[in-house]
Amino acid sequence: MPSIRSILAAFAALFVLTAAPSGDAQELTAKQIVERSTANRTVSNSEQTMTLEMFDKRGASRTRTIQSRIKEGEDGVTKSLVRFTAPSDVSGVQFLSIANPKGEDDQWLYFPEGDILNRIAGSGRRGSFMGTDFSFEDLEVGQAEDATHTKKPDQEIEVAGTKHAVWVIESIPNEDAGSAYSKLVSYIDKAENMPRRVDFFDKKGNHIKQMNVLELERDGDVLVPKKTEMKNLKKQSRTEIRVESYRTNVPAEEMPDEMFTAEFLRSEG
Repeated sequence: MPSIRSILAAFAALFVLTAAPSGDAQELTAKQIVERSTANRTVSNSEQTMTLEMFDKRGASRTRTIQSRIKEGEDGVTKSLVRFTAPSDVSGVQFLSIANPKGEDDQWLYFPEGDILNRIAGSGRRGSFMGTDFSFEDLEVGQAEDATHTKKPDQEIEVAGTKHAVWVIESIPNEDAGSAYSKLVSYIDKAENMPRRVDFFDKKGNHIKQMNVLELERDGDVLVPKKTEMKNLKKQSRTEIRVESYRTNVPAEEMPDEMFTAEFLRSEG
């Protein structure tokens, strides 16, 4: 997903932990800001347990629990494996995503009931990820080169009651990206080099979604996005992601390469 992935590489498609950068007072270009934010992704292997809570426009909610594993290979390719553990109607469902620097990421969704393995590609990337306000496109990783970036005037924004001095970056997806979005506007915290907010615009230029990183936790030299929300402004719904527990720098032998394959999904199902 060449649009959002160019901005959210630092956020690592929800599941990667991000290391804090060193401070730098120099004037940066839009591309340098995006590249520096992307370069923060230094925790190569991680595991997390997370809660997804989906709220409709009336405030009613549904909750799902997932476990995720992230591995970055020696070739620099990031792979993520997500398994739903609760409630019972989605337990065992698995999602595999493998970054593809030359195009859209390779993604599969596996349903143990019926032994159904779906590859997510093309227009399917625009669909909702398991009923959440995130699309499959939103879960890709990607490169800074996937879009054209323009630096807008710096701002101060408020997220979850806290003010942040931010760089404002407008990103226009490349024409060959096949993105559902016409542009993204990212608000990158100057202190942490982390996106604190991302606004999403459809092909007609309408502001349709907004992502906010509500809570960060520092663990040594690592920043963990503990709580994140995606709001669908049209449907007036939102999805909240809460990190309940995590491990960083997991030994590679606990995450063999065969774990991150479509065949593994079926063997685990």
